[in-house]
Amino acid sequence: MATLKEELDKLLELQELDTKLKDIDALLEDLPQQIKTLEREDIAIQKELEEFQKTSTHMRVERRQKEMELKAIEEQIKTLQSKLYEVKTNKEYQALQTEIETLKNKKSMLEDEILVHMEKDEEFKKQEKQLQEKMEKHRNLKTTKQKELEIKINQLKEERNQIKKTRDEYAACIDMVLLELYARVKKNKKDGIAICRITHDSNGSICNGCYVYIPGYLVEKVKRKTEVVQCENCGRILSE
Repeated sequence: MATLKEELDKLLELQELDTKLKDIDALLEDLPQQIKTLEREDIAIQKELEEFQKTSTHMRVERRQKEMELKAIEEQIKTLQSKLYEVKTNKEYQALQTEIETLKNKKSMLEDEILVHMEKDEEFKKQEKQLQEKMEKHRNLKTTKQKELEIKINQLKEERNQIKKTRDEYAACIDMVLLELYARVKKNKKDGIAICRITHDSNGSICNGCYVYIPGYLVEKVKRKTEVVQCENCGRILSE
């Protein structure tokens, strides 16, 4: 039959395995979130590109409309200029000249607007190319990162299975009453630490779980190793 010291040592080993399992579970929860983050970033870039392309398309349509309007005005000017030779009075001539001048001013404004659109179109083409390159780069990164994360997840799952198997073997060799106490204490601790060693300094002995000094009589009980001793402050099982 195992001594209490041997039981506590096995319990410390069990706790170390439980800590490893906890760390692995945290990673197994975090890594898939990293994959989802990459996917959300990819969708955001795709949406940004699509919105940009919509704006760019709208600008090109607007430019074509202005070019058509310009062409129509140029035709109107030609028509009116041909009529200058047909009018019979100075008043009619002046009226045509005024109308032609108005159209020419409108033509000049449209030409300026079309020129601005052309410059913007060139700038938009550059920006669109940059966005496409950004999307392509991110997708390549996402694909590479996803593969790395999936490999890591599979490795962690395999490691977890192996540790869990070893953990169950350890648990099977520990006194059931002690194991149940360990489980109860562990359940109530955020850090999952149910058993801890005590340390000593010039002022006395300290529980390494809550870092509170332990009364001398409890320290003596721990040293005798004849009964399970728990910290009066945090309830953790104490061991040397």
